[in-house]
Amino acid sequence: MENKVSKNLITPIMRIQIELAIANARNDLNALRSLEIEAKHLALSGAEIDAAKRGGSFDVLADITVKLALAIEAGDQEVSAVARRQLTVFGIPEIASELLAFVKELKPSSPK
Repeated sequence: MENKVSKNLITPIMRIQIELAIANARNDLNALRSLEIEAKHLALSGAEIDAAKRGGSFDVLADITVKLALAIEAGDQEVSAVARRQLTVFGIPEIASELLAFVKELKPSSPK
């Protein structure tokens, strides 16, 4: 039986927080501007947007996913392993696979 809960575990709020964190890590100012507008449309506060740009979130689960996304982006196996264990504790280890695919989609197609 397929577990429908395991599909689309990355919520729109998490997605925008992850994208903000990665765009900030890449110092992609154009992406940051458009992502901040989108985040405000999703009702994220300025403090939540700033937290995401710094690589975190006020929401525990979103914080773990943002940190894991940044670890995947940076190739940091140690941080990645910690975040994966935390997701397992929350009972949703499947989100790590979904997040890996999501971050790979955000990879630039050509080096800058």
